[in-house]
Amino acid sequence: LAACSGERPGGDLDVAVVGEGPLADELAAEASRATLIRRGSGGELVAGVATSWRFLDDGDDLILRLAPLRWPGGRDRPGPELVAQDVALGLRRTGSDRNDGGRAALAAAGLARRGTARAPIARVVELSPQPATPLLLDWLAEPALAVRDRRGRLFPGPYVAERSAERPGGWRLQRRNDRPLPDARAASIGIVTMDAGAAIPAFASGKLQLVLGEGLAGLGAARAAGQGRALQLESVPGVIGLAINVRSGLLTDVRLRRALLLAADGAPLANRLALALLVPQNRLWAGLPPPADDRARPAEERRALAAALLREVGVGPEQPLRLSLLVPAGPEFQALAETLAASLQPLGISLALQRARPGGFAAAQASGSADLVLAQHTARVADPVAHLGRWRCARVRPCSREADRLLDEAAAAGTDLAARAAAVSAAETALMADPAFIPLLRPVRWALVANDLTGFEANALGRHPLGRIAAGGS
Repeated sequence: LAACSGERPGGDLDVAVVGEGPLADELAAEASRATLIRRGSGGELVAGVATSWRFLDDGDDLILRLAPLRWPGGRDRPGPELVAQDVALGLRRTGSDRNDGGRAALAAAGLARRGTARAPIARVVELSPQPATPLLLDWLAEPALAVRDRRGRLFPGPYVAERSAERPGGWRLQRRNDRPLPDARAASIGIVTMDAGAAIPAFASGKLQLVLGEGLAGLGAARAAGQGRALQLESVPGVIGLAINVRSGLLTDVRLRRALLLAADGAPLANRLALALLVPQNRLWAGLPPPADDRARPAEERRALAAALLREVGVGPEQPLRLSLLVPAGPEFQALAETLAASLQPLGISLALQRARPGGFAAAQASGSADLVLAQHTARVADPVAHLGRWRCARVRPCSREADRLLDEAAAAGTDLAARAAAVSAAETALMADPAFIPLLRPVRWALVANDLTGFEANALGRHPLGRIAAGGS
């Protein structure tokens, strides 16, 4: 019967993204770009343009063998074969392209320098990252490092991606051919961005098969909707916390910033939302050992230290410091901000909450009008060196030159995991001596998954390639 329907095998997959980050664009890029390595349903690394790979004896150099693929050709003749020289020169082109985070990804992979990518024979690529990284394969699976030629032309992925004409910020993905492929199961994929108030009823009525929450926004409504096992939760690497805006003028004194770091406690915030996966996090990266500075003290001792610092600058219950806090739209973030404000009030810190309008958080943050911003940073690759790099002196103020040096030392440690971890931990401690960001919680993502979907697996990265998801039996 399916063969008589006239429809292509795989059917349609309709997906909504709830949140204001880049997730919709990342999903479209992941489906439409060809990478040397790809992600499987559970976030694991699987073959992409490279069918196999192996590290050389020292563990630093990587040899990849390419699949026998061709560039698109004309109607009557096939295109030229994809060769290793394309990949090697294309990586160099990525390094000169500022779009899609390619430069940052290339640097994190250790492939920004000339000579790190070679083509010894037609279908073999040899990579010698400088410095080496234990996460090279993970970075090669990123769409930012998609396969391209020396002119920057992208090699086609499993889907053709076009901006949705009906939905601003949405995408329509069409499978490139009718052969069922492991990474192109659905014939067509629609990606829309919408708020939870619209997405959850659409899911309940069957108009959407998958809803992906980019962060906490919409989680309360999803939990209240009574969707049972359709609701899936994931704890993902990254951090939720307070970004400090020293340009506002009120937080220029390091004692004030340190007092906020010591007084802000993620535990009451996690308790407010009553979600087991939402755990307090007092370091910028959850995988680091407990801090060796004052953050390791019990909560009451930290508050006493914070109160002493505040008294030094003339702040207390009788002379409160009034700060503005920009909060993303949604009741979840509002609840976190209200809890935080209540906990700081007895110390003499008064928070005036500025709630961003739906879809307007990025613009409000860019305006720089708030003293503090409740923000979330989620890592696509579990790389603490790259994650902490967002607080380098080239990107934020205040910053730490010592932390920059230690991050360089961590990267230079290569595949020496112990030395790498020690340098990362020391760099994070140096950043917290004069913080630009105050960690509070570990991020959580949520999803509503239709019962008949296959290929969706909860995983530690919260990565769900849409090409691997389809209705049951497709």
